[in-house]
Amino acid sequence: MAITTIADLQIVPSKFSSYIIERTTEKSKLVKSGITVEDPTVSDVISGTPKGGNLITMPFYKPLSGEDEVFGEEELGIDKIETDNEIATLLIRQKAWGDTDLSRVMGGTDPLSAIADLASDWWVAREQAIMLSTLKGLLDPSKGALKSHVLDVSAEKSTDCVIGVDNTLDAKQLMGDAYDKLGTVFMHSATYTALQKQQKIDTEYSSDLKVKIDYYLGYQVEVDDGMPRDAGTGTYTTYFLGKGAFARNDGMPQGLIGVETDRKKLTAQNILINRRALVMHPRGLSWNANATLTGGKKYASNVDLEKAVNWILKKDPKNIPIVALKHKLAYSAE
Repeated sequence: MAITTIADLQIVPSKFSSYIIERTTEKSKLVKSGITVEDPTVSDVISGTPKGGNLITMPFYKPLSGEDEVFGEEELGIDKIETDNEIATLLIRQKAWGDTDLSRVMGGTDPLSAIADLASDWWVAREQAIMLSTLKGLLDPSKGALKSHVLDVSAEKSTDCVIGVDNTLDAKQLMGDAYDKLGTVFMHSATYTALQKQQKIDTEYSSDLKVKIDYYLGYQVEVDDGMPRDAGTGTYTTYFLGKGAFARNDGMPQGLIGVETDRKKLTAQNILINRRALVMHPRGLSWNANATLTGGKKYASNVDLEKAVNWILKKDPKNIPIVALKHKLAYSAE
């Protein structure tokens, strides 16, 4: 059968770049669960960012304050509606693929769709890695801006170290009376199986969506083996997140080319290059504008996102629906 290669494809860079972003959005668990939200104005800001710019300003209104006044003939005092800003770090990531590991598509298929599917699957995984690195920085138990939202029971005795109803409710309580902002739980498949054995997973079937939806104590379950796991100690991290916890936006700053192809004639290698400029920002926090980036880079890496010092709390933690539970799956009687 015939082989289709990158060189055979009529790729229009601007359209193909949008195509990959659309496919990535369609497949993303973060998007489907509502954990990430998009704001067209932020995308416009990204696209208007001059070459070399790496910070995105996201304004917000502060909560209203002050006491009420008793009605009378005196003139009312007027309080200001104050604003503040969160700063998001612009992430620019790129990847190049050659024919041998991306686009050797068998004849009779749609090669453009196949490449877009392969690339979007890869970007979905990378977006999740970005989110997990950010959560690691925010929830650093000693210095993290959201360290008050971490419950670590992994060192407790007997069954107290194992994920279960009591530990989950204690983790939920870290949000105080704002606990109902949490709606989705992201867990490792081993955690999911442990909870199945406890008969704590409830499954519903949506006839409209034709999908199976799992719940744990009312939280919609997302299972992914990318969730943190310490093989040495047997400690797992399970995240409870609320809708809109992250802002997720794409754009194309001035001078950046999203998709292009190349060919190395001497080695007969066809190459597809894909670049994305995106924001994956935890709402209610701000990136440290004075952050020192690894390797002297202009744009933050996942290693930079994991550093607690690079994140600043901007809102009341109750307004940030992010909680981590560190736990074991079983306990040792020794």
